[in-house]
Amino acid sequence: MIIIIYRESFLSVSEKDQFEEQLSVEIRFCINSDGYILECNKKGQALVERYGPYFLHFFPDHTACEAKDYLDAIMKSDDIVSALLCDKLSDRDLGTLYNGISKDGKIILVGYRTQMFTHLAGEIVHELRNPLTVIKGFIQLCGYTKEYDKYQPVILSEIDRMYTILENFLTLSLRKSKCQRMNPDEVCKSLISLLSAECVVNKVRLDYDIAYSESVCKIDLDKIKQVMINLLRNALEAFDEHTGEKKIMFRGSVEDNGYRFSLIDNGPGMETDVLNNLGKPLFTTKAKGTGIGLSLCKKIIADHQGTFCISSVNGKGTTVSFFLPFVSP
Repeated sequence: MIIIIYRESFLSVSEKDQFEEQLSVEIRFCINSDGYILECNKKGQALVERYGPYFLHFFPDHTACEAKDYLDAIMKSDDIVSALLCDKLSDRDLGTLYNGISKDGKIILVGYRTQMFTHLAGEIVHELRNPLTVIKGFIQLCGYTKEYDKYQPVILSEIDRMYTILENFLTLSLRKSKCQRMNPDEVCKSLISLLSAECVVNKVRLDYDIAYSESVCKIDLDKIKQVMINLLRNALEAFDEHTGEKKIMFRGSVEDNGYRFSLIDNGPGMETDVLNNLGKPLFTTKAKGTGIGLSLCKKIIADHQGTFCISSVNGKGTTVSFFLPFVSP
């Protein structure tokens, strides 16, 4: 039996940069009155390196005149001037929305690629879908059991999580964490109720094995919940009609210097070429997927100074796990 290991490491520098670029939507320039770029941010520098330091060279001939008229309008105005300009990268989206103002004889531009807005919208939809799925599952359970009071606290906590997600995206503050020292086995126990509700609704058998830990980890509980719900949802969506009894195992285990959280399914597994690309931003095999879920998970675990691992046996199932290091007493 061949087990394919995808990766167990910190988020690589290139992946981290690529992910951060999805959240950094601004292209900033300081341009002189002749159209030459004096200063720019990292995203602006990428355009300068590709097309040169002259702003009008960013645009094909048939739209360069519109860009020139836009710069002229900024110099003549005392207010912010906006325009959607179709540059040489616009074959991938509508173009770049620029807001510009004249200051001390220079032009200050802030641009936003419409493709970036599409990515951010996909991320928001993806992350809000998770708590909504949990809420739906618990409401369905309430319909089965009539035990509304029993599930109300979890439903309310997921609604609070939705507010938190919205606040994070409104301030582009996904990098901020509210970590606290927690026993990882207690974290596992708090996750079981979320996982079990989803599995009951989807008619999947859930088993769990949680090892006690005397040591603690620094954990942002909301972010770890976000990771686990993402992983569970991926596992549930991977099951197909060929799977007999659908089973998921949730395991918490103590390892040297840290604690491992694992989710193991008996689904169809994955091919090697899929594993090689899995977790890259915007890569997905789902018809309606955004390709963002796993890259978000990897970044959250990297922010916890942890590692992320996926292993799969084609036709047998997949194991996804993440490791969080212990902290000193």
